[in-house]
Amino acid sequence: MNRFVNNLCLVLLSAVISTLSVSAQPSAPEETARTSNLYLELASSLNYDSLRAIMADDAQFSDPTGDVFNGPVSQGVITGADRIVRIQRGWGLTGVEFTPAVSFYVGEYAVHRGTYKAQFQNAANWTEIPFVTIHHVKDGKIQERTDFGEYINSFSLGGAFDENTMWTEVVADQYLQAYFDGDLQVQRELSSEDIIFQDPTAQVFGPPSGQLFEGAEELMTRRAQIYEVISDFGFDVESSFYANHHAVYMGYAKYTISGSSYRQPAVFVVEVRDQKVTRHWDFVDYTVGPVQ
Repeated sequence: MNRFVNNLCLVLLSAVISTLSVSAQPSAPEETARTSNLYLELASSLNYDSLRAIMADDAQFSDPTGDVFNGPVSQGVITGADRIVRIQRGWGLTGVEFTPAVSFYVGEYAVHRGTYKAQFQNAANWTEIPFVTIHHVKDGKIQERTDFGEYINSFSLGGAFDENTMWTEVVADQYLQAYFDGDLQVQRELSSEDIIFQDPTAQVFGPPSGQLFEGAEELMTRRAQIYEVISDFGFDVESSFYANHHAVYMGYAKYTISGSSYRQPAVFVVEVRDQKVTRHWDFVDYTVGPVQ
């Protein structure tokens, strides 16, 4: 990330109320970790039949950053395990290596980030892709998989996406700086009327945490409440990338609430279209306790 490599901040408890305390921090569920890690292992070995067996029948797959490709992934959410596996078989992969640099498990969600290495049919070299994958695990099955990858440079797709990527970087950085500053006016100016925000990892705290927030007015009202109870917002950025309509930031979120300070692994993603923020995701490891 170019402008805010140090202390680009995130108000990451956008769905958590002042009743949050240290004792409320949940532990990472073994089922989520076990199922998600098995999925990664099977995906890396291209064992599609076994992969299908641990997916829910109505599983969903999406890759918002896949909008740079032609094909079903660029068209939005793909529903149905059989269809997902059929599409994966069609990617022409002959080898996959993905050992996450950071993984965390919160409630029903697993988050992995690192470098995805892929080898394709008729390709002599491996392709390395900065990559984030999020798994929603329920009843021992993969219910949902969401990916974000830096495909433009990785696949040498050329300059067709340069203008979109430039505006994504400018707008996303300004938006997050305003988020850090608690500047609701700038956030509102940079947000589309129908902006969508969600932090699925906050579902461990119960409703309304983790719910989908739609519309700029509702979101700004919610954030005004958060700014009253949270302080010392910060984000130690370890890596980031901008690709077409998406900015992906990876590192450690910092904040103080109820007198306790936290530093937790996090990934957050901002979508920009027509120079406005249209969607914002947070993924945070709330299981990490306060800094001693």
